Amino acid sequence: MRAAVHRRIYLVLLTLLGSCMVTSIGISNVVWPLLLANWVLEGRWREKWQMARGSRLLQAVAVLFLLHAVGLLWTTNLPAGFHVMERLLPWLAVPLVVLTSRPPEGRARTTILSLYVGTVFAVTVIGLVRWLTLPDLPYRDIVPFISHIRFALNVCMVIFIVGKWAMERRHPVGIVFILWFLAILFLLRSYTAFAVLLAASLVVILHLRRRWVWLAVWIAVAGGIVTYVAVEHHSYYRLSPLAIEPLKPLTANGRPYEHLQDGMVENGNYLNNYLCRDELRTAWPQRSQVPLDSLTASGYSIEASLIRYLNALSLPKDSLGVMILTDEQVEEIGRGVANPIYEHGSTPRKMLYVMFFEYENYRCYRAVEGFSMLQRIELWTVASHIIGCHLWTGVGTGDLGDAMEEDFRLTGSPLQKSELLPHNEYLTLMAMLGIPAFVLLAFFFLRATPRLRHQGLLLVAWTVAILVSCLTENTFDSLAGILFSTWFMAFRNS
Repeated sequence: MRAAVHRRIYLVLLTLLGSCMVTSIGISNVVWPLLLANWVLEGRWREKWQMARGSRLLQAVAVLFLLHAVGLLWTTNLPAGFHVMERLLPWLAVPLVVLTSRPPEGRARTTILSLYVGTVFAVTVIGLVRWLTLPDLPYRDIVPFISHIRFALNVCMVIFIVGKWAMERRHPVGIVFILWFLAILFLLRSYTAFAVLLAASLVVILHLRRRWVWLAVWIAVAGGIVTYVAVEHHSYYRLSPLAIEPLKPLTANGRPYEHLQDGMVENGNYLNNYLCRDELRTAWPQRSQVPLDSLTASGYSIEASLIRYLNALSLPKDSLGVMILTDEQVEEIGRGVANPIYEHGSTPRKMLYVMFFEYENYRCYRAVEGFSMLQRIELWTVASHIIGCHLWTGVGTGDLGDAMEEDFRLTGSPLQKSELLPHNEYLTLMAMLGIPAFVLLAFFFLRATPRLRHQGLLLVAWTVAILVSCLTENTFDSLAGILFSTWFMAFRNS
């Protein structure tokens, strides 16, 4: 009777944890200790010991935690090191509980996963309502509860869960839900999520019976994506006649143009050519009451938005260009829209044009502030330098932040005082603990992978999702990421 009570409590807490990790991280921070407490009170130590000895995944998790503890021996920033260990506690506790407990089976498993899917769906509805009702809501703030990147990973897992159910039950409604969740991913603009979907779907397909049919579909989709990116890249960099013709020294009003000729391209035009700021300041007040030096919600000036908008339309950045604008275009610029593609283009096109613009800023000026994709390149470069200087032991569990800040300062990085970590879990581990420790970790996790392959499509998709997300994120740097990385271990036989 006592075992049955603890089992029911375990299933309830597991269900609650799955829902809270996408809605309330604060409550999650209460639920996982309760899950651990119930596990301790349950007893059954001999059985749990046998399960722990046989779980290669749990052994890998324990090695990860222990290596971080060992890294405290040579860290100089012990408070930061202890903070890392505190943050990693659920990374050890949740796998310890779920991997030494019987996985949910039958109706219990379906119920838990259904409530998880339902919670994620409810959050997508809330996010869509926020996006439709709150003007100029940044895509990062569409989901009010957790990071949009962490939520996007959960959406990816829901797509695989619903897809698995649709295949098993041959029910077309599942396709509708999959399309809904794909649309939400476009709304969240998560490059990582789409990389996860592509990589995980390929691995899952290789485990299906009719793999060749699905593989052909995957190749067609991947080929279509590559072709679309190539076409948009060509469209972005194809120079307009204004960019090709000889530079004119004067505007139509006889004022001198500013031609920086720094080579920065946007929408097929050199952004900093044909620029006359004096005429912009004279002409803009005739078209709009929004001050040219006012700032948008993202911190950029209206003047910068005006220059980019005119450039995107292949217009000179002078009074003539301002006067040619329609009232609708003037209103968009006044709201901080810097490129008409951002307002009227499809979401994939917006994502690509943002990425191309970020790259151009980095190529020409090494600018990364506010550019998430390019920040990662800078962070990876700095992290690689730190790894090269501390190959064998790393900088220690608590010293990575200090080492990054010092390297930013010495190299004159634009990310000075940003307090950012590498945004790559593999580089983070190597920089903290050294190459030998990382190789040891890789051995233990690769050792656990063959068994995961026989645990069903859900665990296969989850494994690939974590491996891919760790390339561009510090997945273990937040409770939401840690819970995503551990909660699905409970369904290892699904």
